Amino acid sequence: MQPISSFNDLTSHLAEANCRKKLAVANAIDSHTLEAVLMAVEAGIVEAYLVGDVAAIESPELFEKPSILPFIHIVDKPEVQEATLEAVRMVKEGEADILMKGLVNTDVILRAILDKEKGLLPSGNVLTYNAALEIPGYHKLLFFSDPAVIPYPTLEQRKAMIKYAINTCRKFGFTHPKVALIHATEKPSPKIMFMQDYLDIMQMWRMGEFGDVIMDGPLDIFLALDNERGSIKNVPTPVLGDADVLIFPDFAAANVFYKGVALFAGAQMGGILQGTSKPCVLTSRSESSLSKFYSIAVACILA
Repeated sequence: MQPISSFNDLTSHLAEANCRKKLAVANAIDSHTLEAVLMAVEAGIVEAYLVGDVAAIESPELFEKPSILPFIHIVDKPEVQEATLEAVRMVKEGEADILMKGLVNTDVILRAILDKEKGLLPSGNVLTYNAALEIPGYHKLLFFSDPAVIPYPTLEQRKAMIKYAINTCRKFGFTHPKVALIHATEKPSPKIMFMQDYLDIMQMWRMGEFGDVIMDGPLDIFLALDNERGSIKNVPTPVLGDADVLIFPDFAAANVFYKGVALFAGAQMGGILQGTSKPCVLTSRSESSLSKFYSIAVACILA
């Protein structure tokens, strides 16, 4: 399999596979979510189950395209809580492959996902967030964790984040992912917050904990992503300017990074929850329809 290096490559790969994944959308009534779902149905990558108040749907064009009607189903559940629980149930019981958040407060859908009996997080798994970025000027998709779920990862949580990200890379055809442990400096000082975790993780990598991957850290962004600027620093690293995965010290750093490149560089993101038994698309209300569509596409390749 050739590596999937852009979101266009991803959608083409999924369409050529000709295997629509079943997408259950909790309270699927808002226009941004529905536009993204419509794009995914038209691209041939999902069959959508819109769970929510059918009378409140903000996208009448969904019902005006005969070619897609066989792939859109309405599950009328007028109450938000009821719609959320039904969408989670569908995924839990195998009636759908992917869960997606519609017009639902994040805490509401997370409670349903985390429910020990009816939810989607297997015992012992770490719930985190992993995303792909397409940044103009960078030569391939870039995966990173965690901008949304874990404020201050423990060592065990960080190990899980890295393993999920590596698995995602391999689904995209990157057989030897390059993982960069990002910090403000490449100088390994245990006195700096989170640095000891990086030193411990590097030792685990040397002992084979993460399998056949290339890893280095701490590294700054220039060393990880820019061969020219990184070379000026004269720091020997096998990741130089070619990282596939960025692991950030905390979610504030990851969040600021992706919003910065989105705002000033026009980067596009597609992200999902990881650790769950099935992919879960949880985008914020401020995310564009295109970002939501790319998140669906990322979920499809992992489903």
